[in-house]
Amino acid sequence: MDDLQLVRDLDDTPLKSADQLAAARAQLVAGMKPARRGRAGIIAVATIAVAAAAAAVAVVLPSGTPDPTSPDAAITEPKAPVDAAVQLLNHAAAAARSKPDVVPRPDQFYYLRDGKWEAWFSVDGTRDGRISTGSSDPSTVPGCVDGRSRVFDKYDRPTGETEPCTPKRRYRDDLPTTPDEMLKVLQGDDKDRPVNSYGKDVLSMFAFSYLPGPQRAALFEAATKVPGLTLVENVSSGRPGIGITWPVPKGSAPSAEPTVMVFDKDTYEYLGTKNQPQGVSGFVDQVGDRI
Repeated sequence: MDDLQLVRDLDDTPLKSADQLAAARAQLVAGMKPARRGRAGIIAVATIAVAAAAAAVAVVLPSGTPDPTSPDAAITEPKAPVDAAVQLLNHAAAAARSKPDVVPRPDQFYYLRDGKWEAWFSVDGTRDGRISTGSSDPSTVPGCVDGRSRVFDKYDRPTGETEPCTPKRRYRDDLPTTPDEMLKVLQGDDKDRPVNSYGKDVLSMFAFSYLPGPQRAALFEAATKVPGLTLVENVSSGRPGIGITWPVPKGSAPSAEPTVMVFDKDTYEYLGTKNQPQGVSGFVDQVGDRI
């Protein structure tokens, strides 16, 4: 199962506070290790942990309530905002294309930190990475070499066995650079999914991988093609910004709280969501290195 499918399976999961998400990460990694855990198992744990945050942090889900940290935040009335919201995403796409990209070596690691949660993912997917919650023993993310990855037990010790695998790249220059092709990636096999599930897919791409400028721009432009796009004024994610959101799907649970994707008002840099700013990320030479 890949990152996008795991995020899609969250459906209308209610959003949690940052403290609750941190605790959830610790419980997931500490309490969900199976006795025999290969690459798929640990990636699933990592993905669900970040995706639980992701349902609250990193993308284009709807919002019906103002940002609790920004009392004045409000969704623009639906009679006019679509053009402005599309324009915001187009500006963000142009900004993404204009910035120089960091191109990592295949033997490096993509480092992510959100509070005490840390992860080191192999850039090309062939080297062992690591996930650490700060409250339990680290877990190995097995690399995939020649179609096989090592199997680890619940104590994170190699069993001597291997299992089939496909390398999971974290530098996604393999993704499309045009909005139409990127939209096909988001749609997957189901083109009739609720619009907020597209947001969770966008979230997944931001949460687990580094997208170079052309791919990031294509992702923003693909998002403009999802119906119901709405502008959100006076919202913040670490610092003041402007946001976008989509409608809540029909039949959503009353407790399902949507998310707003926030951009800097001047530079159109993506800041995160109103619930949580983006964490620290970048490329390092080996597991254990930090930014």
